[in-house]
Amino acid sequence: MITDIEDYFTKGCGRCERFATADCSTRQWAEGLREVRALCLDLGLVETVKWGHPCYVHAGRNIAVLGAFRRDMRLSFFNAALLTDPRGVLERQGPNTRHPDMIRFTDVASIG
Repeated sequence: MITDIEDYFTKGCGRCERFATADCSTRQWAEGLREVRALCLDLGLVETVKWGHPCYVHAGRNIAVLGAFRRDMRLSFFNAALLTDPRGVLERQGPNTRHPDMIRFTDVASIG
């Protein structure tokens, strides 16, 4: 697993055999990952690596983690039950997830 944040954006998370290849999901979502990263940093969140992924922190607390997958990329929030979602953009990660806690992007145009 990676420990340098730049490795995530240039090589991947290091958790599978696609690490540092053109087939890595981070390569397929490179533009979208850059845009979401910029949004998080513009909000003043501190970027760190946790679990091989970019994690965004405020006042020492984890706020969100960024991930790239084959069909989408996601910004997943910690303590999402505390968020309001007037536009309904948050989704549940699975059927047993209590609160919607992630934003799923299926194309780069949907970011912003």
